Amino acid sequence: MLPELSAKFPELRKKLMKPFVVDVNPNMVSIAALLVAITAGYFLWQNLLLPAAVFVLLNGFLDMLDGEIAKTFKKETKFGDFLDHSFDRIADVAILLGLTLNKNVPDFLGFGTIILVLLVSYLGTEAQALSGKRLYAGWLGRGDRLVLIAVGALAQVWFEQALYVMAIILLSLSIISFAQRFYAIVKILNQPM
Repeated sequence: MLPELSAKFPELRKKLMKPFVVDVNPNMVSIAALLVAITAGYFLWQNLLLPAAVFVLLNGFLDMLDGEIAKTFKKETKFGDFLDHSFDRIADVAILLGLTLNKNVPDFLGFGTIILVLLVSYLGTEAQALSGKRLYAGWLGRGDRLVLIAVGALAQVWFEQALYVMAIILLSLSIISFAQRFYAIVKILNQPM
């Protein structure tokens, strides 16, 4: 959902990011994003929900920022892309593991979500291997997932079942996104060469 908005309003994203786009090594920003995600996971585990929400959103921001820096300063490399996507998966697991270990979320929901999120991401890279183009289709992309987790963490402060309900929504949308990406790949593979 967020990638579609970003594609629709690319100038808005550039304006929001511009003050933060400085000439640094984007790989250092990717490393910072990973450390922030690990911290977010710890905060989720410990039920420190306000800092958890802030760090989850900060991870998403830094994940966007490394790409903007790489594009702006012509520092895009295959290694940087590999590092970014690898760290994103580790960050996803760190945040979702923190959510899984939170006392308000049943283990089966958390672990199921971790598995589905990794499978959805796998299909994105599988599409790239098969077609040369990465696939970001689906109702729930990485940015959407991070916003949903942050909102769930904040809502838990006022509503006792917010993280539980958010985990159900997260798992459900991950299942749908997996099906959407799977179907998109099948369509790609069935196109005449």
